Amino acid sequence: MEQWVNLLVQVAKPVVKTLVYAGTSSLLDKVQAEIKNEQQNQARNLLNSLGIEDVIGIFKKLDEFTDSNAKEQRLESENLALLQIAERSRQTMLQLPEIYQILEHWPLRLLPAQLFDASHPNGLPPLRIFLSPPQFPSDRLEAREIEQKLAQQLREFLNQHYPLRSQDRPTEFLDGVWKSQEVRGECSIKALFWMLRAAPSLILESEVEGDFLNVRLAYWSSQQENYYYKTLLKLPYKSLLEESAKNRARTWKNTRNRLLALGKNAEQVKRLGGDNAINLAILEEAEALQSTGIALGELRFLYQLNRKDWEDLCQLLGICYCSIAGWVVDFHYLVKENVPPRFPEWLPQLTQEASGLPSFQSVIQATISIYPQILEEIGKNCPETIPELTLQLARSSIHLGDRDLAKEQINYSLERWLQLHQLSRLEDLQESEAIPPTMTGRDINYLKTLKSCLSDIGDEWGGVRLEELFKAIAQQGNNHQLNRQTSFVLSHTFTKWEEDPPSKGEVSPISAADKVAFLGISVDGKYLVSSGNDKTVELWQHERKSWQPYVSQTLTGQKGKVLAFALNWNGQILVSSEKTQHRSYIKIWNLLTGKLQRTLLGHKQPIRALAISPWENGSNRYFIASGSHKIKLWDLQTGESFQTLFGHRAWVYAIALSADGQFLLSGSEDRSIRIWHLRTGKLIHTLTGHQGSVRALAIAPDGRRFVSGSDDGTIKLWDLPAGKLLHTFTGHSGAVNAVALSPHGQHLISGSEDQTIRIWDIQTGKRLQTLAGHRGAVRAIALSPDGQTLASYSEDKTIRIWQAKLEILCDSEPRFAIAAS
Repeated sequence: MEQWVNLLVQVAKPVVKTLVYAGTSSLLDKVQAEIKNEQQNQARNLLNSLGIEDVIGIFKKLDEFTDSNAKEQRLESENLALLQIAERSRQTMLQLPEIYQILEHWPLRLLPAQLFDASHPNGLPPLRIFLSPPQFPSDRLEAREIEQKLAQQLREFLNQHYPLRSQDRPTEFLDGVWKSQEVRGECSIKALFWMLRAAPSLILESEVEGDFLNVRLAYWSSQQENYYYKTLLKLPYKSLLEESAKNRARTWKNTRNRLLALGKNAEQVKRLGGDNAINLAILEEAEALQSTGIALGELRFLYQLNRKDWEDLCQLLGICYCSIAGWVVDFHYLVKENVPPRFPEWLPQLTQEASGLPSFQSVIQATISIYPQILEEIGKNCPETIPELTLQLARSSIHLGDRDLAKEQINYSLERWLQLHQLSRLEDLQESEAIPPTMTGRDINYLKTLKSCLSDIGDEWGGVRLEELFKAIAQQGNNHQLNRQTSFVLSHTFTKWEEDPPSKGEVSPISAADKVAFLGISVDGKYLVSSGNDKTVELWQHERKSWQPYVSQTLTGQKGKVLAFALNWNGQILVSSEKTQHRSYIKIWNLLTGKLQRTLLGHKQPIRALAISPWENGSNRYFIASGSHKIKLWDLQTGESFQTLFGHRAWVYAIALSADGQFLLSGSEDRSIRIWHLRTGKLIHTLTGHQGSVRALAIAPDGRRFVSGSDDGTIKLWDLPAGKLLHTFTGHSGAVNAVALSPHGQHLISGSEDQTIRIWDIQTGKRLQTLAGHRGAVRAIALSPDGQTLASYSEDKTIRIWQAKLEILCDSEPRFAIAAS
């Protein structure tokens, strides 16, 4: 490989140099023409033969660089890019045999490329569900129809409760695509996972083994490194068929006796009974033998099966498949979007339809008993949800009339809850001197639900113990932590500006245009600022519980690309960065008039981060921090640069300033965070730990802690003075582009490339909520100073507003939450 890569570089390098110097000298124009006809065409043909068409774009851009240092850096970068692309091509060639092997075991009628559909009706990738139906060793038409009937039951169930166009729980059911009956088991699951690992998927697989039907589950989400695959049930399908035939025989016995009473002879009755009469004779013989002490398991009875028996079996299997699918969908979206499960709604309805079938009770018990097993396996990363979900299932079991099964679920739920809080029994909590720091109001609600369930199954003693526990908690006091939890609900969605943006006071649809670079909310919460495009800033005013367009200002005088914005505390001063071919500028604007007040020079490289802050709390004098590969500090009043900070080895993407004007934080493409003392310019700490570029920073109001968001999909909480990592928040499946902290410092908000916004509890590290709805990457978020208003913008060209209201968490005290106004 090295030999042909060196050849590639040797051929391409003269072309690169020729294109760079083109235009700087009339003498070189002639050289450029000759080189283009010879070496450049050879290089491009070589690149095309390797399938690397995008490299040609490299040459078209090189004539923009005239600075000698920039040219050398560019050439080195492009040489490195060529080597990287060549290495990727080599890796792809090496993987081709593996791909062919995977396709040999591909179990679907659709090819992988046909399943890679990036369009989603609601912007939320659906959970794909595949059905691998059972193949019964029977020539009967009814047995062969089970696949079609099972698929129909599952399709109707999912369309009713988890349709593809659901806003928060979409599923896509792909029935009839399982083609190979030879390739089953883990071999087919591996093939699917290898090709579709980025798409959340659920496979319901069935396989006949002797007299039993094995029901297996395979599942993975887009964030899993491996799939989950396990046999959940072994249903004695032959016994279920025979039980249905016996039930028909028992029913026929009553009819037979009535016919005999009417004077029909035995021959006539037998003829009218058909296979029911045959089955009754077999059943009576079996019961007679059993009464003498003979073990029936050693004997063979050939009951006559008909369509009704197979239909009953299909309906029972449908309950199993729908229940398993519904539980997995519930848990998938509980983890991903923090939406509550729906099985308490559909489980009674699903079971009621089949409650009269023979063997119903045994099948439903077996199905419900596997629920904890499913939760344990696919919920390893969210153990805090298992006790609540199991308790909800226990309540459903009570409503189904099965108190023994409900008691099993209650005991399991309590056991898992105690493990979460490192307790061996409830009395440990009652005897402790203080509420464990892991407990929240969510746990109090869990214990109240537990008390209700114990009462429903007749466990009065358990209810008394919990009542005493509540009194002990109340006596301990300090249950402030139990009553605060933040949640968000969508209040407004702003769509696109008209062709001509409205002037001040005109009402028009609202937009965050194609590439919004900034969002900000004024200190009084009345104004929202967004960049409509590279050179337009839009201002929205909050009036009468609604957001209205206030003014749209075009930043006249901008000649290059705008890369960053910053807004002062009262929303009157806007700072922007602009990059032209030769240098970068910082421009200061009066936001209300749109007039340019000052232009600052000092950077040659692109300025990708800006921040503006008072010199100290309460001061009317401001300074600006700007970041390219270096960081410069500017006096806003004089326009002079008074400090330059060096240290980062790559682009600076984020800057945050403490409210007291003492500290500056910078996050960089070099994956580090640096903490600087502003008065002295001294570097205090260099923090590492992120595995990707640091894209966002936010400092808590008290100045003691800060958070960072990264391309690696994580958010980290740090102690600012000590430079110590306190916690890492995981859950996003894409880069974290924006972070914010609530005014009271208890909650963290993050916006990500995965199109979601997530709310986190700083103290416990738990994710409280996931806000879905954007159909593109979330690029910025802004939180009002009072924490009442949250704004988010996305590449889907929308700005979304989320508003606050007061809710009750516990009976005794209210809690503060955020919901739609």
